[in-house]
Amino acid sequence: MNRLVLLGTGCPAPSHKRFGPSTLLEINGERYLFDTGSGVTQRLDELGLKSSDIDLVFITHMHSDHIVDLYQLYISGWHQGRNKPFKIIGPVGIKHFFNKQLESYFDELKLRKEYEMRPNEVGLDYEIIEIDDDFKFDNKNLSIKPFYVDHAPVNPAYGFKINFKINKTEKSIVISGDTKKSKNLIKEALNSDILVHELFIDLEMDEKRMTLETVKNVSKYHTAPKDVGDIASQSNTKNLVLTHFVPPDFDEEKVLSEIKQYYEGNIYIGYDLFTIEI
Repeated sequence: MNRLVLLGTGCPAPSHKRFGPSTLLEINGERYLFDTGSGVTQRLDELGLKSSDIDLVFITHMHSDHIVDLYQLYISGWHQGRNKPFKIIGPVGIKHFFNKQLESYFDELKLRKEYEMRPNEVGLDYEIIEIDDDFKFDNKNLSIKPFYVDHAPVNPAYGFKINFKINKTEKSIVISGDTKKSKNLIKEALNSDILVHELFIDLEMDEKRMTLETVKNVSKYHTAPKDVGDIASQSNTKNLVLTHFVPPDFDEEKVLSEIKQYYEGNIYIGYDLFTIEI
């Protein structure tokens, strides 16, 4: 089965309907995961997949909502029988972050290993590649390449472009990561089959937990409906799949209507476990 699945479509705000951002690509017998937001292992289980079934993890950037369940994916994959190293590809900083997670769990994991006597100790090995935009992953008529997006002050922040062949037909999928409107993103998504893009709707001012600067600054490094529609139009993508909604609850019809003013292609308001077969 070749498919794209939105495992989680939420944001830092907790939601039982929209778990943390994560996207699964199953293609040519391989399973690639983009980001590891909260609840990713539970969503995999809902699909009938194990954490150990994931072949490679790509991380877009170092915001907590995109990496919070990275260790959970790692350790649950070992519990479920992974017999090969856990593999991560991501921005500079991901190696330090993951090593610190391992350090914090060192005593617990040492005790568990010695007592449980699991046979697949190699499943606790890991490989991390820190990348720049010159990196390229190639495998089985598929390539995955990062490109810079504008999520400043977070730097680096990447989107990913996936080129592949299905039945000798070339296709491309672009995953935006977190970004505001970006010329580089438009360039990379040009004539793509699917553009998976984040969406910022609004933040309702709450003086107990934010300032006016909070609202302004959060909105500045994400993408509003008008700009998402313009990106999809300029890139001429065939299908616009929306995810990473801020906030998780919003007026879907209103958002759809606004985007349609700028983009005439197929628009999908994503939800957790939304699936497109490719």
